[in-house]
Amino acid sequence: MFLTSIRIRNYRSIVDSEDIRIERLQALVGENGTGKSNILTAINAFLSAGAGGIKEQNFYSINEPIVITSTFTQLTNEERKTIRRYLIGDKLILEKHLALATDETVGKIKVSGEYHGYIANPKDWWLSMEGVNEEKGARPNWKEIAEEHGILEYVQKPDGRVDKASYGKGLEQLLLERDDIEFDEPVLGETQALGYPSVLLAHLPQFYLLPAITDYSDEIDRRSSSTVFRKLMGDLGDRIIKLDPKYKEIEEALDKIDSLLNPKEQVEAEGTDVVGRLTVLGTIEAELRESIRSVMPSVEKVSLNIELEGTRELFSRGVQLGIDDGKMTDVLDKGHGLQRCVVFGLLKTLIKNEQGGLVSEDKQSQVSPIILAIEEPELYIHPQLQRLVYGVLKTFASTTGTHDQVIYSTHSPAFVDVWDYHRIGVVRKESVEIGTKVHQCEEGVLGTGDEKKDFQLLNSFGIDKNHMFFAKHTILVEGEQDKIAILATGRNLNLFTEFPEEIGFTIIETDNKEQMPKFQKMLNVFNLPYTVLLELDDKPESDNTNKRILDDLNGNICVKHPTRLEYLAGKDKHFKTTYHAKSFFSKEENLTTELKQIVKDIFTPTEKSTQPT
Repeated sequence: MFLTSIRIRNYRSIVDSEDIRIERLQALVGENGTGKSNILTAINAFLSAGAGGIKEQNFYSINEPIVITSTFTQLTNEERKTIRRYLIGDKLILEKHLALATDETVGKIKVSGEYHGYIANPKDWWLSMEGVNEEKGARPNWKEIAEEHGILEYVQKPDGRVDKASYGKGLEQLLLERDDIEFDEPVLGETQALGYPSVLLAHLPQFYLLPAITDYSDEIDRRSSSTVFRKLMGDLGDRIIKLDPKYKEIEEALDKIDSLLNPKEQVEAEGTDVVGRLTVLGTIEAELRESIRSVMPSVEKVSLNIELEGTRELFSRGVQLGIDDGKMTDVLDKGHGLQRCVVFGLLKTLIKNEQGGLVSEDKQSQVSPIILAIEEPELYIHPQLQRLVYGVLKTFASTTGTHDQVIYSTHSPAFVDVWDYHRIGVVRKESVEIGTKVHQCEEGVLGTGDEKKDFQLLNSFGIDKNHMFFAKHTILVEGEQDKIAILATGRNLNLFTEFPEEIGFTIIETDNKEQMPKFQKMLNVFNLPYTVLLELDDKPESDNTNKRILDDLNGNICVKHPTRLEYLAGKDKHFKTTYHAKSFFSKEENLTTELKQIVKDIFTPTEKSTQPT
C-alpha cells in the first residue's frame, strides 16, 4: 500500500493542513519555519505506537486533540484480502487522535493516542460479535450458533468447547480466509477498537525519519537500533541476506543456542528433564531458589530465561561497519558527509538487488513497505554529489514491485525537477492563525505530453530553472542576455551588491518567449509571485504570444517595453556572444536612463512579491 494523502490538525504550526497529496517521491520546499519538519514528524507520530513522541507542547491548542488522517491506496491483493472490512472501495482511511489527559496515579499530564477508522460488518449477523449480541443477547450459546451455521471448525477449542473468546478469534481467521462473505457499507468507528486493530496496523508502512541533525554519528552508532541506518541494515537482512540458502544455518544455530540456554516449556510442563539445556543453568536456578527461600519461604521455583536477539536484530544492531578511504577505520570515525553517504549507499544496495531480480515478487509482497523521510538530504553532501543522491532517492521510490516511498524537505534545487512539478509541495505559513499550508498541483497542468516533454528538455542541461520553487519572487526573462543586462543595471543602481537573491528576487531564463506561459502556469498554480519582463518585439499586445503572456498574469506584474532590452542600450541586434554582452553592460555609459527605469520597475516591491514561500 501507498500513503497517498494526509491531513494534519492542531499539531505545532499546523492548524489544519487540509489534504496533502503524497506521491511516491514527494518533495517539500519552503523557507525555514514554515512547518516542513512538522509534516514529517506528524507522519511519524501517525505510524508510531501510542503517543508517537507527541508532547503537550506540540498541541497548537491544548483544548483540542491532534487529529492526523491518512489515506492509503494501491493495496496488494493480500492486503485487500486481510483488511477488506476496513476499506472504503480500494482505500484505507485511518485517523489517529492524540489527546491530553491527566494520569490520576501520578498526577501528570500525558498524551494518549488511539486510531479511528471505517469498519464494515458482515451482512450475516453470526459473522460479527456485535451481530451475535444484537440477535441473541448478552449471553448467547456460542457453540449452538457455530453448529447452526457450519463454522464450528473455526471457533471451537481443542477440547471442543466454544466461548466468546474462541468465537471471536475464529471469526478473525474465517473472515481472512473466505472470499464469499458480503459486507455492509463501512461506517466510521466511534471507538479505538476497530475490530482487530493488530491485523490492520501490521500492514501499515514502516516509517524511517532521517533528521537534519548536527552530530550525524548518532545515526550510525551501533548501540542504537532505532536509527534509519540500523533499520536499513535490518531491511538488508530481511530482504536480501535471508535469500541465501546458507541463511537457514544461521537460524538453526540460533535455535540451538536458545535450546542450550533456555528451558523448553512443553518439556518442563511434563516434569521431565530439560533436554539439551546446559546443566549448570539448572544448578544455578536451584541454588538461587534455596537462597531466596531462606528469606522468602513462599518461593517455589526460580527460572532463568536468556533473551536472544532475532536475526533482524543481528543485522540492525550487531553490524560494525569499517570504511577504507585511505585507512580502514570504523565509520563512526569518519566525517559527517561520508556517514550520510553510507545511508544512501544502503538504499542503493537495496535498490540494486530488488531491481536485479534477486528479491522475488513473492518475497517483495511479504516485506513491509518503507516510507523514508529525510530532512535536507543535501546536508553534508558535496554539491557535485547532490544530483547523484537525488537519483538514488528517485530510484528507491520507483523500484518496480516495491511499495516504498520517499518524502523529504529540501532547500536545494538539485533535489527537485521542474518538470516533475506534481511531486513538489510548496510549504508556507503566512500567519500563525492560518498555520502551515502546502500548495501543490496535479499532474496535467501543462496539458499535453508534448508540453511536459518540452518543459523537461528546458531543464535537461542544468538545474537553474528549479530555483523558481525556492524564490520569494521570480523574474521571468527570455534569455541570458536579458539577465546580464538586469544584473549589471541593478548593481549600478545599488539595488543589490552582487545578485538579486540578496533582496528576495531570482531571475529565471525561459529560453524563448513561447516557453514563458508554461512557467507562468506553474507559478500560478503554486501561487508563487513573479514579474514578467515582456519584450513586445515591435508587435502589438494582441499578438498571440504577447496576449497569452498578458492573459496568464494572474494578478502578477508585467514590465513591458515595445522592442528588445538591448535596443534600450543602443544596440540594434543581439550580441554575438555572452562575453560581448557582459563587456558591453559592464560600461556605465551603456546603462541608459530608459534601461535603468525598466530595471527599477522590475524590482518594484509589491504586496504579492513579499509573500514568504
